[in-house]
Amino acid sequence: MRIALLGDFDTFLFRGEERPLSRSYYRLSPALNLARGFAERGVRDIHYLVVTPEVNELTVDDGPFGKFYRIPSPHGSGSATFFLWRRHLILKELARIQPDIVHGQGTEAEYAFAAVTSPYPNVITVHGIMHRVHRVTPPPLFSLNHVPRWMEKIVAHRARDVICVSREVELFFKERGSQARCHLIPNAVAPCFFDVQPQPRAETGFALLFVGTIYSLKGLLHLVEALAEAQQKLGAGILLRVIGEIGGGADAAEYDKRLRRRAEELHIAERIQWLGVLNERDVARQLAQSDVLVLPSFHETFGMAVAEAMASGVPVIATRTGGIPELVEHNQTGLLVTPGRSDELAAALCELLPNATLRRQFGAAGRAKALAAYAPRVVAEKTLKVYETICHGKRFESPGL
Repeated sequence: MRIALLGDFDTFLFRGEERPLSRSYYRLSPALNLARGFAERGVRDIHYLVVTPEVNELTVDDGPFGKFYRIPSPHGSGSATFFLWRRHLILKELARIQPDIVHGQGTEAEYAFAAVTSPYPNVITVHGIMHRVHRVTPPPLFSLNHVPRWMEKIVAHRARDVICVSREVELFFKERGSQARCHLIPNAVAPCFFDVQPQPRAETGFALLFVGTIYSLKGLLHLVEALAEAQQKLGAGILLRVIGEIGGGADAAEYDKRLRRRAEELHIAERIQWLGVLNERDVARQLAQSDVLVLPSFHETFGMAVAEAMASGVPVIATRTGGIPELVEHNQTGLLVTPGRSDELAAALCELLPNATLRRQFGAAGRAKALAAYAPRVVAEKTLKVYETICHGKRFESPGL
């Protein structure tokens, strides 16, 4: 079976190179972990396509996961033109590859759009639901930021097979009246997170970790307020480490300033470390030194930071929204709270942080679930079965399997 994957793939990592942190945001796509799973399964005839301004002509490399195609991005071919020119370039390359199946990643740009309008059997994976995101953080009225939501609407109408990373995605397609077949497969987690072992810390007290983009959707302001309340009630030092970049746009920059002002007002600014962008191995190292991962988002289609913490054996406190309750079982692998409720979040911190036994129980249960559901090989095997179903029984074959 010849497979073509379309997505906003990291052009360094998919070619087997380390991405410099100076080259903008470093946050691994779940597609990279799927590629790792395919490699583990021995997939050979697989082609990854990305449109990028990094090259001026088509470049094809033999990477660690298969052939990697960098298609040059023409100036002005993005959201202002509904990605139509980029779609044309992708379809042109697919005609040369002649895949048995095309797999588009993400519904908000050209990749899923090209997949569902291609002449080949296809499937898409939804990583974020723009209709949900814009409901929480609506863009300005006259803004090209509306285009991803419109693209998502077109793709949802055209899709015939959808890999849903959570039941939240399945529900969205039902709400849209889509006739697509939904295949429930969660995102894969990078191997380094499964290797995490708790590390002794020099400091006393408790350590919290937040991983995500810094903007209002992630609810970090409520975590700052909860931290202050928990610090006062527990009387023990609590350190919050924040990993992530400030989101795009003036609103996100203002939100970051508001966070820091609020921390100063609550006299806990010295309790927060802003670590910026880290690569996956450094995120794993921070998890090894953390008691709890906290994700207070207003919406998450899946929640990669939660899955990574579970794989690392770190208990989670997160909000009861989107796909998070499918990952975090309340009082089993972590605690769930209401989005926007700082008081509930503080109460959860006060319950979990002093109870080392409960933290160990949650962490062990989370790791067991992650090993069974989020390991790259497991996700790759489920995805290959979807390909076989779409291609009417055509089997994937690999040497030695």
